[in-house]
Amino acid sequence: MRIQIIGLLLIAAGAPAQTLFDGKTLNGWEARATSAPPGTGDWKVEAGALVCGGAGAGWIATKDTFKDYRLQLEFKGAATVNSGVFLRSQKQGEPHVTGYELQIWDMQPAGYLTGSLVGTAKAAPTKIKADAWNAFDVTVKGDHFVVKLNGKTVLDAKDRKHAEGVIGLQCQPKQRIEFRNIRVTKD
Repeated sequence: MRIQIIGLLLIAAGAPAQTLFDGKTLNGWEARATSAPPGTGDWKVEAGALVCGGAGAGWIATKDTFKDYRLQLEFKGAATVNSGVFLRSQKQGEPHVTGYELQIWDMQPAGYLTGSLVGTAKAAPTKIKADAWNAFDVTVKGDHFVVKLNGKTVLDAKDRKHAEGVIGLQCQPKQRIEFRNIRVTKD
C-alpha cells in the first residue's frame, strides 16, 4: 500500500495554555500587601504546590495582566477554609475592590459562597471537597464570567466593572490554602 500526502490541513485550536506556576519557584508572582489586616502572607512552594500557611493575611499576584482568558487551577484546604482567587485586579489597592474575588469559602455570611464573585454575583450553593484537591475552571470574556467547580457550573454571570488586571491568590490568617496546576489560556 502506498500513501501519498497531497496537502496539509491546519486547524486552529486556540492559543496554548500558559503555565502560571511551575511547581518549583515563585517566578512570575509578586507578594502583595493587604491593608486590613496588614501583611503579604507567607507564600512558599511545598511539594509542587503554592502554599499559604496562614501566618498572616496577604495575596500573591501574577506579574502579567490579563483581559479575556480561561483560568484553570486546583486548590486544597479544610472545610472551613477562607480564601479566594482574584480576577482582573490591580496591583495596588485592595484586590477585591480593584477587581473580582472568586470566593473559596463555603460559610461566607452574606451568601457569596464558593464560586461566587464577592459583591457581584452569587454562585449556586456548593461545597468544596475538604482536604482534597478541588478544580476551578473559569472563563472570563468581556463582561461574561463562567465558573465551574469540580466540573459543575456554579456561576454564569455578567458584570462590566473591571476589564483587565492580574490574577491573584488570597491568604487569610490561620487559613492554610494550597494551589497547583495554575494555567491560563488567553482568548
